[in-house]
Amino acid sequence: MEHWDCIVIGAGYGGLCSAALLAHAGKRVLVLEKDNAIGGRAKSLFTSGHVLDDGAHMISRAGHLESIFADLGLEFPQIVPMTRSQIYHEGRWNEPRDLFTADMYKKVFSEMMRLSHEEISQLDDMPLKEWVEGISTDPGIRMLFFYLACATSVGNRFETYSTGEMIFILREIVESGRKLSDLGGVIRGGANSILVPLADYIQGHGGELRLNSPVESVGIEKGRATGVHREVGQRLFHSQVMNIETIRADSVIVTLPLWNVFTLLDQDMFPRWWVDWVTWIGEKVSHAWSIIYALDEPLFDTGTFRWAPNLPESGFSGVFFPMPSYGDEVSQYQFHVSYQGHYDELPNLLKRDQANVRRQIRHTIAMLERESVQLYPQLRDAFRWRIAHAGVYGIAQSPGFVGTKRPSMRPPGVDNLFLVSNTVREARGVSTSAVAKCARRAAEAILYAPQV
Repeated sequence: MEHWDCIVIGAGYGGLCSAALLAHAGKRVLVLEKDNAIGGRAKSLFTSGHVLDDGAHMISRAGHLESIFADLGLEFPQIVPMTRSQIYHEGRWNEPRDLFTADMYKKVFSEMMRLSHEEISQLDDMPLKEWVEGISTDPGIRMLFFYLACATSVGNRFETYSTGEMIFILREIVESGRKLSDLGGVIRGGANSILVPLADYIQGHGGELRLNSPVESVGIEKGRATGVHREVGQRLFHSQVMNIETIRADSVIVTLPLWNVFTLLDQDMFPRWWVDWVTWIGEKVSHAWSIIYALDEPLFDTGTFRWAPNLPESGFSGVFFPMPSYGDEVSQYQFHVSYQGHYDELPNLLKRDQANVRRQIRHTIAMLERESVQLYPQLRDAFRWRIAHAGVYGIAQSPGFVGTKRPSMRPPGVDNLFLVSNTVREARGVSTSAVAKCARRAAEAILYAPQV
């Protein structure tokens, strides 16, 4: 029977970061990926001369992912920075300096930086709109916070964003020595420019990566994860009960998001309160809706992000941005339009196997396109091709769903089992950087765990 120091289920950012750190420390690591390629929800491929992501993936730069590459001795991929931003206000696109004075920035950031970590946690359950109205009646300050909220949130309205969550993210960026303009960027070559070096590192340091290797369940006995079970043999019927084989390990990392975690974890192995908690919060998801266009000419400067609050038909905020370098091979430009709305205002993407939900998805995409064409009429017929995307991003960053209101990466009662994704408490932050932070904490917990 095979035995590994650690088995990692999933070869996305979280799984590969965790496995690479463990391999760096001398652990024998097996990564099992059900798909035929690495990436998971951040999968990236090459088609029609373009790098194409599964939705819109901008790397966040709070330092956690970069520090993992530094520890491994790997060169971090080139990032094409997005250094400018514009906001649609009163019928035109405005630079932030046209809307916000230096005194406004100073007032806002001084207010946030004076807060202790305990005070920030106390603001987790306060909607941002309510907190802003409590510190200033200036409409410019409100617009500034809308801008900051859009820059740090995925899938949340300004009004329903957690104050504590936004302040935590901004504080982390400032304390890392970066400016807000350094927050985002495009990975030259797509997500694979990060994922492939991590996968190669694992396999070059005693580990193994197996694609097309779905896991049936995680084995748990007497309060410990014992490894994973995999189905074996040829499936002849959908209803067939397959035989399983077991691959044993001293620890197991599961990188599924909370809404999928019980497809691999047996609910009967955990306390009922924890199962109910995970099930409940796993339904409070944020979305990533986008349409990707291939264009012959850019619509505006390719280093610019644009936000439009309260679009006329949907009421959602629209985000408009190019993906510099993604279409370089064919001298084209890739352009993304995206919605930011609240989890309970959009079709339930967790039930997209139902016909009415699929109809609602198509309706929402059509609405996004109509509102985008109103701002950019050339999108009506100037594109080479377009791809629409509707995906679940994470747990909503709303009051009641952030900080300690999220389950930990360590399920109760099972010492050597870890959940690594952007949906658990230890991944507080934004995007890939938060996942990398959680991956490091899981690897360190395994490396420094007391011997049994």
